[in-house]
Amino acid sequence: MLYLLNFVEFLFAKSVAYLLRTFGNIRRKIADKNLEVCFPELNALDRSKILNKHYLHLGASIFQGLKAWVLSSENFKKLLINLDEFDLDELKKSSQGNLILIPHTTDLEITGRVAAIMFNVNAMAKKQKGRLVNNFIFSSREKYFKQILFPNEVLKSMRLLQKGENLLYLPDQDYGYDHSIFVPYFNIPTLTVKFPSIAKKRTGCKIYFLYLEDIKNRYKIILKKIDMSGENLYEDLALLNKEIEISIREQPERYLWIHRRFKHRPKDDLEIYDRSLMREKR
Repeated sequence: MLYLLNFVEFLFAKSVAYLLRTFGNIRRKIADKNLEVCFPELNALDRSKILNKHYLHLGASIFQGLKAWVLSSENFKKLLINLDEFDLDELKKSSQGNLILIPHTTDLEITGRVAAIMFNVNAMAKKQKGRLVNNFIFSSREKYFKQILFPNEVLKSMRLLQKGENLLYLPDQDYGYDHSIFVPYFNIPTLTVKFPSIAKKRTGCKIYFLYLEDIKNRYKIILKKIDMSGENLYEDLALLNKEIEISIREQPERYLWIHRRFKHRPKDDLEIYDRSLMREKR
């Protein structure tokens, strides 16, 4: 099955990338603006090269998702270069519970399944648009996540961490003013969700940052422990954003630039996105 999916990806990923770039005009402009503000040191040509590579990864992301959803455990592990470097029993047995943070990359489904192998995690996720797509994705994820929680189940997630269980969470989107504060991200004041710092304070959990390095269609696992104190929201979240930024700079073409990461701005700051690129703010 792995070889079949690799072959299908080889055949169709570039065509999917072309369609996404050609017909996703708004998302392309959002990605272009994100790259402009995050990499002001690069000229337009260099940013364009990153964007072109990004769309190739977007085209492949559908097939990478399928690998995460349908491959057997044995076949999936063939994608991972250095899984045997980690003491999985030690990672899973923490009595404190582990909060595993992963970034929004084009291969986030692969990263999620890696987290499930390493930590036997519960996962927090949003429902997808479209009943058939949502049912397929969630039924696939339920094969390797212990359970899937929704964003309104924060208290339940805290209780799981308090009991020593593990939770997967994606902290790098603009979730609105109510649950976030402005913290530097690529030297830009950016709304950053409070949950990781609050979880540390209330549960004493260990916090890890997990991401993958793509090496010729296989993946090197990068796992870092983040030493949040739980006592200072700003310092904790600045530490997290710095780790996310480091991971992005290593392979910028793999980050999901099509999201409106800078949708909400501090009072009196200029908007980053043109009004034509904005949906109504929450």
